[in-house]
Amino acid sequence: MELVAITFHVYQIPLQFVNIFIIRRDDGLILINTGPAGSKKFIYEAIKQIGSKPTDIKHIVITHAKPSHSGDLDSIVADTQANVYAHPDDAILIKEDRAYHFGKKLVKRMVKALALLKKVPFIKHHPIQHVIELSDGDYIPDVDGLQVIHAPGHWDGQIALFYPVNGGILFAADIAENHTHLVLNPRYDNLHQSFDTLKRLTSISFNTAVFSQGVPIMVDACNVFKEVFGFR
Repeated sequence: MELVAITFHVYQIPLQFVNIFIIRRDDGLILINTGPAGSKKFIYEAIKQIGSKPTDIKHIVITHAKPSHSGDLDSIVADTQANVYAHPDDAILIKEDRAYHFGKKLVKRMVKALALLKKVPFIKHHPIQHVIELSDGDYIPDVDGLQVIHAPGHWDGQIALFYPVNGGILFAADIAENHTHLVLNPRYDNLHQSFDTLKRLTSISFNTAVFSQGVPIMVDACNVFKEVFGFR
């Protein structure tokens, strides 16, 4: 695993097929998403690489409560006592353990098969009792932190995040992806909402964009979005 430094204080952690992010602040770390189940050890390793420790995690933001973005959340919260943030729709899923339903079912089937040979214990998630619900325009944890932008299209409760440093960094979540080139995420729930979200995002000035899928756009990202999606 190789960390990608977005800025001196912002890092991308590539985890299997998704990226998650760390923001280092004087008052501790903000973790954006927790990746699929089994990612905790890689997250902790990345945190040590930047000279911090897991208990420095003070805030965990879930951009949307799919298993690939919220695995190991319960375990990390148990280790760190970090605050957890999500859109109200997804906060309910996390509190009731429904965010993990599909992923847990799949993982348990795989683990059960392995357990017959190696006696591997079952992996079990637990609901998170306290989730701070986010509204559009909120800040995490304060006005010098991340600004919340409700970003439906791929997922009703999805949020994007804007961080006002180095010309502005957009955490685009899964509204778009950038593997070889910038495209709309093809796994959308509502195409019209996706384009409405993209149009709204490009009304904000940001120099850098990072994604759950793909590589960052490090320079003039807002104009790249406008050009690709026709918002000029």
